[in-house]
Parts: sequence; structure tokens; C-alpha cells
Amino acid sequence: MSRTSKTSYVMMSLIVAITSALIGCSAQTNQATTSSQQSAAEQPAATAQEVQKREHLTIQAPVGISLSSPIYKMIEDKSLSPFVENVEYKPWKTPDELRARISSGQAEVSAVPTYVGANLYNRGMDVKLINTLIWGILYMIGPDGEAVSWDSLRGQTVHVPFKGDMPDLVFRYLLKKNNLDPTKDVKIEYVSAPQELVGLLVAGKAKYAILPEHMATMSVMQGNKAGKKLGKVMSLQAEWAKATGKSPRIPQAGILVSGELIAKHPELVAELQKQFEQSVQFLNEKPKDAAAMIAKYQDGLTPPIIENVIPSLNLQFVSAKDAKEELEFFFTELSTLSPEIIGGKLPDAGFYYAP
Repeated sequence: MSRTSKTSYVMMSLIVAITSALIGCSAQTNQATTSSQQSAAEQPAATAQEVQKREHLTIQAPVGISLSSPIYKMIEDKSLSPFVENVEYKPWKTPDELRARISSGQAEVSAVPTYVGANLYNRGMDVKLINTLIWGILYMIGPDGEAVSWDSLRGQTVHVPFKGDMPDLVFRYLLKKNNLDPTKDVKIEYVSAPQELVGLLVAGKAKYAILPEHMATMSVMQGNKAGKKLGKVMSLQAEWAKATGKSPRIPQAGILVSGELIAKHPELVAELQKQFEQSVQFLNEKPKDAAAMIAKYQDGLTPPIIENVIPSLNLQFVSAKDAKEELEFFFTELSTLSPEIIGGKLPDAGFYYAP
């Protein structure tokens, strides 16, 4: 082979070698990129370790076991610990206390009557409803075995807690739907809290009373123990169905979250939503285990009593956006008493949390 041919052969070999090397590198690079992309796709968008952990979170709920029970479950399991250093639970005793904490920023997460959330939103508060959990826990307590109808209540005195709030609003709405004037046909005696009514019923100082669970069950049990035969003589959920033609359930209460928390800690709010759903499922499916857990946080109630009450709490997790239609119907009907109950209008879409 001539020198020229050898030189050409060497050059061609080098070109082939370089080209092969480049193709190999490109293939490896593409393979690595594809592998990396696949790996990234398999990873969650953000893990608890990657999000900014909040130092403190305050959750408030009404005294009792209705809306507090799912929160007790979260506290017991420390399920928010990857997202929050310290979770503080505060019970509220009156709706005024509830509203004051929200308005002053003392609580980022609040268990509220749903119409209260709508009212605060329409008044310009930066809040959103993330779910509805309680679907009706209101009962009329009266003499056990006595047949009670709306007509039989004419001229009677009925004791009601929280003037101008949920028990009062639903009761007055139903009076009107059954052709009774709340200011003339029935005498409504108001008390400051449900606990007060239990004592009045047991002492025989109140014949009829509107009570939410668990106080409704407690009044019956304490009355029977004291020789005063009491019973749930009317379900306001059943009467709601008769009056409206809807299902026997009321979107009564849910969880309200500050807009700031949603904006700054969306992962935490998403986890809250998930934990509420799981907690409600646990309470409904394992009432005995749930009762033992709740008893650790609720003074004065034994596990057997709590287990007996849980089915009456009508707990069901429904996201706010999925409950919107029922909520709007409920708000519209309540506003027939006064539009100001919900702040003068239906809340717009911004009220309903939609991640």
C-alpha cells in the first residue's frame, strides 16, 4: 500500500472512530435523559421533606365530638407532623368566639357552620371552605313516647341555643315551612349554650328543646338516669326533607381555611383535606376504636357513650366543590329568613376550595 493510501486509510479510520464515539455518547446522553425524565415522572411533585415546614398551626372546632373527632384523630396520629412543627387545637364555645378568632387571624383552620363561612367570605374575609363533614345533627328533645307534630307545637315553649345561629335558623325555617309564625305561634326561649339546655331538660324546666349531637344523646341519657324520660321526638333532618323535597340531610358544617395558608402552604392544605377524609372514614368504619381514641380528648364521655353517638353525627366527607350545589340550596333557603345570614348573597366560586 502506498504512503498516500495508508494516510487515507488512517484518516478514514479516525473519522469512523470519532463518529462512532459521538453517536455512542449521544445515545448514552439520550438514554440518560430519558431515564432521568422517567425517574422524575415517577416521583411525586413535592414530598413533605421538600416543602417549607410551618412552625405552628391553630385548628379550632366546637366543644363536643361532632367536628372535633376527625381533628382528634389527626392529633393522635401526628399526621400533619411532616408539614407542621406544632399543631394547636382550640375548642370554641360560642359562634361569636369562633368568628373573633377567624377575624383576628388567631386560627388558620376552623370547623364552622357552613353559612358562617359564607357570611365571612361575603364580608371580605380571605377564607375558603375546603369540605363539608357534618350533614345534619339537630334534634328536638321532648317527653319520650309523646307524638309530636308541628301542629302540636302550637302554643308550646321550645328552648333553643345560640340565638341567630344554626339550630335557631333551621328550626325557625321549618316552623315557617309548616305554617307556624315563630314570633306568635310558638314561644322560643333562647339559652347561651347547648350544655345549659341539658340541665333544664333533666330538671324538668324545659319540655322541648332543639339540640345538636352529642348533647341531644346526652340529654336523653342523663334524663333517663334521673328518672326523667326524654327522647328524640323529632329529627330536623327528616323534617328538612319533608319541607324541601330533598334528601334528609343538611350541609351543616365543614372546614374553613385561611386564604393565606392555602397560598403559602398548598401542600399542607392538600394534606389536611386528605387527612379529614381518612379520619371520617375511620370514625364511620371503626366506631369502637374511634370511641376509645376520642375519650382521651373528651372529658366526661366514656367510650361506650361515644360509640353510641358516632352514627348520629352524620359524618361524611364531601369536598367543597362537590358539595356546592347542596350548599347553595341550603344558603338560599336560609336566606329566606334574612339575606344577611349569608352576607346578602350567595358566595361566588372563590369560596369553594378547588386545588
